[in-house]
Amino acid sequence: MSHSMRKKKLLLVGAGNLCLQILKILGPKNAFDFVVLGRNEEATIRLCNLVELSCAQLGQFITIKPVVADLTDIAKVAQLLREEAPDMLVNCASLQSWRIITGLPKLSFEKLDQAQFGPWLPMHLTLMHCLMQAVKASGITTKTVNAAFPDAVNPILARIGLAPDIGVGNVANLIPAVRFSIARLLECAPADVQVQLYAQHYFSHYVPRGGLPPRASYRLLYEVRDRPELVGPPAEAIFSTVKSEFRRLGGVDGQFLTACSAVTVIEGLFSPTPVLVHAPGPLGLPGGYPVWLHEGQIKVQFSDACPKDEAVRINTICQSQDGIDEIHCDGSVSYNPQCMAVMQSMLGYSKNTMSIEQSAEFARELASKYLSFKNSTW
Repeated sequence: MSHSMRKKKLLLVGAGNLCLQILKILGPKNAFDFVVLGRNEEATIRLCNLVELSCAQLGQFITIKPVVADLTDIAKVAQLLREEAPDMLVNCASLQSWRIITGLPKLSFEKLDQAQFGPWLPMHLTLMHCLMQAVKASGITTKTVNAAFPDAVNPILARIGLAPDIGVGNVANLIPAVRFSIARLLECAPADVQVQLYAQHYFSHYVPRGGLPPRASYRLLYEVRDRPELVGPPAEAIFSTVKSEFRRLGGVDGQFLTACSAVTVIEGLFSPTPVLVHAPGPLGLPGGYPVWLHEGQIKVQFSDACPKDEAVRINTICQSQDGIDEIHCDGSVSYNPQCMAVMQSMLGYSKNTMSIEQSAEFARELASKYLSFKNSTW
């Protein structure tokens, strides 16, 4: 095998459900060398073995190497990165998955969900900050893909020169249903509908549950093959069709959609020809965008219909609706007081601002207050 044919090495960080779902898709294709970094040795080995054995069942003999470290041990992780030298790393690790609260009793979830996602930021920022410090310390060149609240975590880390290259999920998760909805309303084939959506996590979380949000901040552009002059259905109709006709499983099962989005980004970054995907937090930008990927190149799609400053403005307003009013130049954030008021009334947790340095401590406090709340709910 010539050197150019060497398989690319993919390091998945965080041996949880998202990691498993990504491996379920990529494993049977047998196109990468896989390494999984987990903090719990037993869980990590079992995950790697499950996927290896299942792929063998399908006739594909792959190897997935488990490695064990705690992301907060930056020196150890940096050493592992030097030893493994992955072509790409995908962070699937969080201190508390977004989907934990989806398991609450319905009324409790709906009430707590009104706080939006922003207040949970420390759960997702803390470990990614550690990981990016380790990448920097290791001195290796690798593509970095983040699945932990990339809409906000990526632009925050960009402020201190530690931005991951790109995120996955969120905006991307809405695209298939939007294409299907436009196709249904126009009675054409979904494959003929091309979509560009600029929107932050708040929007992609809201739409499948409630259709178009009030005071929505987003930009949707679309065209239908061979119908250049088309005046299409109004956004209201498109997004209510997403909610009704294309309603789907959420929570842990819904994470399959995020895993598929991760696969488009992973494969797109290694693609010899340009591929258009959607992704949050590309190149440290806030919120989500259509993005061209090609042999390690990332080019965010802007146009006269949605120039860069307009797209960033739309996503910044949407970010405020998600509970983060502002990301400051040192990476500290100001929280939306209305969203925090929900956290205060339900969990007794409230912050006006948070610096990157405070993230780990705030995450511990939030975890313990959430645990008390959950235990009192059941």
